[in-house]
Amino acid sequence: MLYFLVFLTVALYFFKLGSFQVWSPNEAFYAEATRQMLQSGDFLNPYYNGELRLNKPPMTYWLVSLGYLLLGVNELGLRLMHALLGVGTGLLTFLIARELTGNWQAGILSLLILLLSLQFFASAQYASPEVPFTFFITLSLYLWLISYRRKSLFVLLLAFISSSLAMLVKGPAGFVLPAGVVFLYLLLENPRELLKLRYYLLSLPALLLGLGWHGYQLLTKGELFWEVFYKENIRRIYHGDEPIYFYLLDTNVSFLPYSLLFFPALLWVIFNLRREGLFPLVWFTFVYGLFSLISQKIPLYVLPAFPALAIITSCFLLSQDWERLKRFLSFLLCSLMVLALLLAVFFFSLHPALLLLLPLPFFVFFKEYRLSPAVAGILLVLFLKTSLLPYIESSRGVKELGKFIKSLDPESLKPTYQLGHFHHSLPFYSGRRIIRGGEPQRGALVVFRLGYFGGCEPVKTFRLYTGSESRLFKFLMDARRGKNFADFGVCLY
Repeated sequence: MLYFLVFLTVALYFFKLGSFQVWSPNEAFYAEATRQMLQSGDFLNPYYNGELRLNKPPMTYWLVSLGYLLLGVNELGLRLMHALLGVGTGLLTFLIARELTGNWQAGILSLLILLLSLQFFASAQYASPEVPFTFFITLSLYLWLISYRRKSLFVLLLAFISSSLAMLVKGPAGFVLPAGVVFLYLLLENPRELLKLRYYLLSLPALLLGLGWHGYQLLTKGELFWEVFYKENIRRIYHGDEPIYFYLLDTNVSFLPYSLLFFPALLWVIFNLRREGLFPLVWFTFVYGLFSLISQKIPLYVLPAFPALAIITSCFLLSQDWERLKRFLSFLLCSLMVLALLLAVFFFSLHPALLLLLPLPFFVFFKEYRLSPAVAGILLVLFLKTSLLPYIESSRGVKELGKFIKSLDPESLKPTYQLGHFHHSLPFYSGRRIIRGGEPQRGALVVFRLGYFGGCEPVKTFRLYTGSESRLFKFLMDARRGKNFADFGVCLY
């Protein structure tokens, strides 16, 4: 059954992957900036809606470019590499768990737990830096572990190169995270290893490669780049007011369907510390500890620790200890998720046939309780992709608006404005720059919130959401209540 669940989970990573519109605002930046990259041939300077966007290094754009080249400039091409790297991170988690424990089953269960964890799965379904960053961090740590155990200088070099690629995704953190995990682990396991010169000699070229884009932008853009870099990397260290325990609380949701099992697993690893448990424990502690000390906290920041969480939880579940607690928490997790799905069916008036699937986690529980949360997690993903996301897709009209704009101006000859609100995915779907606000010039194509412009009568109107689609639960509730929607007209001025 374990292998079947893994197969089903991997399939779900690609099921309906391109069926949903670009999510606004976050995914829209990568969708449109990469389209402009392919159009201009400039792969070093990302431009979104005609404006230079230096918030993140270019690796995420390059990955999206590859998806576009393979599958076309569409939603499936946009997300292809992220889904592949998500599954790839699961494979690396399997390899690390197997290397540490010598147990294939521990590796497979770790893979399953990671791939089904709510935050990780969701992040692998849209274009953003988080999953590529987690992939390269995990690859760097796996390669280092192999180099350390096999005494291979070549594999160590590959580990540093992977760290450089992580820096090309999200900057200096791509070096700090794997280096910090390795340093702390060796400090506890084998301090003499830290005296070897190879680590310090390889660090310099790895930093030069990983931060080369930053150096180029600093030389060519100067103060403009420094302001963005400061805001994205330094200001967040001290600017924020979330409590230090923010990530521990958030894990209860973001690491579903195994979240409640992780915390006793963590205690179990600490109390029964064996050599194989030290590496994932240090991995988790360093990443969570570092980001807990940073003032600005966003749940996605600790995603690079999720492979460690999966390995710790897997080893705990496969142990013979605390069986009654594990069974109770597994049943509780299944009950909570099934209850949430049951409420969703009635609250959003979904097809009642979905109710027939809800007993499945409990049937599995009595056969193999360790896998019952995974079955509940698979049901959650199926509900999302087949019912809840299609439910709100009908409330997302930006793609239709973009097609209409193209029909009015196929050659993109007219300046196009949007007044009263800006939809970040509109530049992608209309295939042009959208001027935000201002006074439209004569001959322009104007998209306006009704009541914000009286220069011409709309030839067609669209009802569009005006909130952030990235806050999915709020979006669902707003769609249910018809809240935060407005009518927008289109006219030739």
